[in-house]
Amino acid sequence: MTNTTKIINFYEKLKAEDVSRLDEIYEQDAFFKDPFNELRSLSNIQKIFDEMFNELENPYFVFIDKISQNHQLFLTWDFVFTKSGRTFKIHGSSHLKITESGKISYHRDYWDVGEELLLKLPIIKTLYGALRKKLSIDS
Repeated sequence: MTNTTKIINFYEKLKAEDVSRLDEIYEQDAFFKDPFNELRSLSNIQKIFDEMFNELENPYFVFIDKISQNHQLFLTWDFVFTKSGRTFKIHGSSHLKITESGKISYHRDYWDVGEELLLKLPIIKTLYGALRKKLSIDS
């Protein structure tokens, strides 16, 4: 199994009890950044995933595309979860740098907080729609 396959399989099957096993795919001093966090260390990365499983119902990843080259991996994905009885899907991507030992040393997630999360909230969606209409070019 290649390192790319191992990492994708780990994430596709990720459950709350697997957070303690993140050391199988991350270096101890790995860097992680997403729209809300920027941190370093496996223990801090584990806290992010612990919180994800504590706050969200049935979170999981669906991988769409992958590009692998020179110890780097770029993945596009959908992150699906339920919160308060509603199902949400966030589309995003990850840039991973893989060490010679096959573990992640750098993990940067890219996704649009506004489009993928905030616009799912009715009040913000209404305000954004009005602003967008005002700023858009009439055709």
